[in-house]
Amino acid sequence: MATGITSLTFEENPYITVAEYKTAPTALQTSNLVVGGNEAAQDAELARLILRASSFMDEYLNQNLVANLITETQRVRMTPQGYISLHPNNNPIISLNSFQYGTDPNNLQTLTDPSTAWFENSQVIIPLSQLSTTYSSQGPLAFGGAASPYTQIFTKYSYVAGFANTLTGTVSAAATSLTVVDGTGIVAGQKYRILDGAKTETVEVASNYVYGSTTVPLVSPLAFGHTGAVFSNMPNALKQACILITSAFLKVRGDGSMMMSMTQRPVGQVQGSDLYGSNIKIALDMIDKYRRVR
Repeated sequence: MATGITSLTFEENPYITVAEYKTAPTALQTSNLVVGGNEAAQDAELARLILRASSFMDEYLNQNLVANLITETQRVRMTPQGYISLHPNNNPIISLNSFQYGTDPNNLQTLTDPSTAWFENSQVIIPLSQLSTTYSSQGPLAFGGAASPYTQIFTKYSYVAGFANTLTGTVSAAATSLTVVDGTGIVAGQKYRILDGAKTETVEVASNYVYGSTTVPLVSPLAFGHTGAVFSNMPNALKQACILITSAFLKVRGDGSMMMSMTQRPVGQVQGSDLYGSNIKIALDMIDKYRRVR
């Protein structure tokens, strides 16, 4: 039995949390999403709406920009300069976790140390010096299963792409480390924001951070205490776009809505898309630079 790649091209992850939306200056009511529902029911429905808004963004962006581990298969050719150039379907690329290659897809060689790869312009470059090769006076006898430049090579690789976007545990002010729910996409030496209303602050991850760990040491002590705050380096434009699209979806109460004027009689029916179109357009304009062109 043949099987395909081991994960989807991208996973659907929300760009914002319920708390982020509720504290944004949207001026939209979210307490009547479920008729007769309590606050937990309203929040659960809002979370589903945020996920749908995030999926809308994914379709436009051709990727999900929340950091996650992705596995892809791809056919490539070794360049005359002596390297393999991969073009993953998702970016920004954070790390290459594993790489396999060969001319026989059922007998792939494994790159021992993926950290030797070079990242450049949404590409991952694997130098020939890092690959299994055997030469004779007649030229290359084997290149991990690939005979020469321009020979088709099968590859299978796992990588992390996107922006870190997770939640903190409970941490006190002046702490020099914190715990997050998911360490995917966090890198030593990088700066991140802890989004927590008036207690929002920027932190830098210390050089001794172990990649992928949920324990995050910091260069400087925290100015505030936090519980369940968002820990992220996602651009504000992406979060604001998700807020706008969520608000647009909230405004729609059916495509046959009656449009009222302050000083005039009802002017008839208006399509739902006309009710929220401006919000959607603003949101897509904000995130256009992050769109993946395939």
